[in-house]
Amino acid sequence: MPQDLPSLDQRIAHAQSLRAAELKKIFGVYGFFYQTQLAGEPQPCRSVLTLVRHGVTPEPLSGLEALPPDLLVVMMNPGSSRPLQRDDAPTEISQLDQLLKRHWVATQPDNTQYQIMRVMEGMGYRHARVLNISDLRETKSPLLIKKVEYLAKQDGGGLHSLFHPQRRGELQNLMGDDPHIPVIVGWGRHKGLLPLAHQALDALQGWRLIGQQTEEDPALYAHPSPMLQRMKDAWLDKMMRMIDATETGKD
Repeated sequence: MPQDLPSLDQRIAHAQSLRAAELKKIFGVYGFFYQTQLAGEPQPCRSVLTLVRHGVTPEPLSGLEALPPDLLVVMMNPGSSRPLQRDDAPTEISQLDQLLKRHWVATQPDNTQYQIMRVMEGMGYRHARVLNISDLRETKSPLLIKKVEYLAKQDGGGLHSLFHPQRRGELQNLMGDDPHIPVIVGWGRHKGLLPLAHQALDALQGWRLIGQQTEEDPALYAHPSPMLQRMKDAWLDKMMRMIDATETGKD
């Protein structure tokens, strides 16, 4: 590494020091929100979120489709994610092919997304796409697990997951065709997620996965934003070192 560039340790320390207000000055957040019927009930969803440096954000936002990501992230579900403007109504979806016609809107960032921004800043990335093993916008994890388990027993109920076999074309469209891009996996440690986790890992075979496996099960990966700050810092340190090791050919 040239002497005038910061070392990995310096970049990690800088990334860990960044607060939300600073990160919002560097990155914009945009998502595609939709609503669909599953098991006869309307379900609010989000299929993708994108984090982009302000200097490369396209205008109009439809240009995000053609902007290749430097980083892919797969997490549990959108949680409390919502459009920045509350009057941005979600797109009504009745057929799977409608999910390919994405309407991007500015999105309110949260603590988890700030963690991904820190990785991006530390590694010099300009564009990350965030996907989830479930599109369901449920803020409470226990309720999400119950809903996922219920939908799994219903005809077509599993289509809330981007990794469902019937949505593989949409998934490929979002991920692109460069398997060398790092893919951070961090959907958490709840065993109720195992069916969705295995489905995602099957679809991600051949990709460069970066994640911290949990003691509960090797298919479960630590969430990027645990409650304690020291654990947030530890996760960030580990992810950046793992990415750096795979990029430089280290063991």
